[in-house]
Amino acid sequence: MPIRTFELPTGSPREQGRAHGEAFRGEIASLAELRTYLTRTIGDFESDAAVLESAAEHLPVLEAFDAALYQELLGIAEGAGLAPERLVVLNHYTDLRDLGRTQVAEPDGCSMLWSESAEGPIVAQTWDMHASAMPYVMMMRVPESDGSPGAWMLSLTGCLGMAGVNDRRVAVLINNLTSTDAVVGVVWSALVRRALREGRAASAYATIDAAKVGSGHHYLVCDDNTALALETSGTRKRQTLGSAEQRSHYVHTNHCIDADIAACSRVPETSTTYARFDWLAQSLEAKPVAGLDDAWERLGSVEGYPRSVCTMTATAERPHGPATCGALAVNLKTGRVLGVAGLTNRVKGDVFQVGRG
Repeated sequence: MPIRTFELPTGSPREQGRAHGEAFRGEIASLAELRTYLTRTIGDFESDAAVLESAAEHLPVLEAFDAALYQELLGIAEGAGLAPERLVVLNHYTDLRDLGRTQVAEPDGCSMLWSESAEGPIVAQTWDMHASAMPYVMMMRVPESDGSPGAWMLSLTGCLGMAGVNDRRVAVLINNLTSTDAVVGVVWSALVRRALREGRAASAYATIDAAKVGSGHHYLVCDDNTALALETSGTRKRQTLGSAEQRSHYVHTNHCIDADIAACSRVPETSTTYARFDWLAQSLEAKPVAGLDDAWERLGSVEGYPRSVCTMTATAERPHGPATCGALAVNLKTGRVLGVAGLTNRVKGDVFQVGRG
């Protein structure tokens, strides 16, 4: 089944957000409620009110970081008929749960690769999260505005965008890391959107590096001749891939490469991150990526299931268990993009295009 798409209309950020909220009003309300529940239970907040109080603290931080994205989030809330802090929970879920009282590490996460190929440089990732998020996944088109390039983004209904690539073929991909030093910071989906306004990977990377982040993430920022990566905790940032390094490929999952970031992070005993990392690293060492379709096929690997790149561990008794809920892959030379909502095994991605083909 084709992935759902949504194109933000032209107009002010508030108007764009309002159109988004109105288009998916019921789904946004459902996902916000679901993530409030998960944040409270996993993060061990004392009540929904405590979750929303924590979420509201992020609103002035977002406004100071980027007024346009703040207005867009307010517009989504208005269109969906929700308080803005509900939209913060929907967008900033993983970081919010890290602010909880017990800082429980969940075993969900994403698998990512960057590789040179005969077709050009390729970046690709799965998006693994609570399986109950799968119905809300979509591809969102952000229009060109005020000289900033348009972009295609893997997103959720109500979300500013999770990972994507712009028309200058600058890509920003993400993995979650669970921090023990989480603080109130910039809503991470807004940070991805802001970075994708840039025309080259170096300036997009600098945008992320300068931001006041709230918790742990790994950001991979690439264009057609540069690949840069950054791990963060709530209080620290460390570069894990630099443009001067002579590498043909790079992989990342949900544990830290940098020791300083690892010291402020935790990996649950049930996590599959090391198994997924090892499989991807060994796969790329054994056989270089031939092109976009080859990278996409590797995102669908079920070797070692359920500790595989593509997985589904949710059950009727455990509906919020980790699963591959979507994926994104990009050829940074040609601008060909593949996206899917749901599992990646034996599934063809829908084709999108950034820049001129």
